[in-house]
Amino acid sequence: MPGHVGTIYAATNAVYAGRATARTVKLLPDGTVFHDRTAQKIRRQEQGHQYAEAQLIALGAPVPRAGCTPALWLREALAAVGARNVRHRGAHRYVFRLGRNRRDREQIKLGLPARRPYPKRPDSEPTAT
Repeated sequence: MPGHVGTIYAATNAVYAGRATARTVKLLPDGTVFHDRTAQKIRRQEQGHQYAEAQLIALGAPVPRAGCTPALWLREALAAVGARNVRHRGAHRYVFRLGRNRRDREQIKLGLPARRPYPKRPDSEPTAT
């Protein structure tokens, strides 16, 4: 998460559009993010839930017990592996104007506020919540 400021986008003249929505994410001990959609798959036993459960089991979560509700197992599994909540400030967003030539691209109105400077420094370490 920290460290990406979109240098290649700036180098290719993409327009900096600010940040996406800030939110809290679950960070697993191996440094990966456990996404809300993945948790929803487990809770509702949707397609792909077996893979998500296997990831948590590989990190040390207990195997789901027969008759245990998926939501309860997920809560216990995340606690068992040491997942922690981390506040993410939102990913940087960049947009490209599309057109056949430079004149076409410059005439495109993006509907964004005044042009913002490209971010130059990575964010500081995320904060635990």
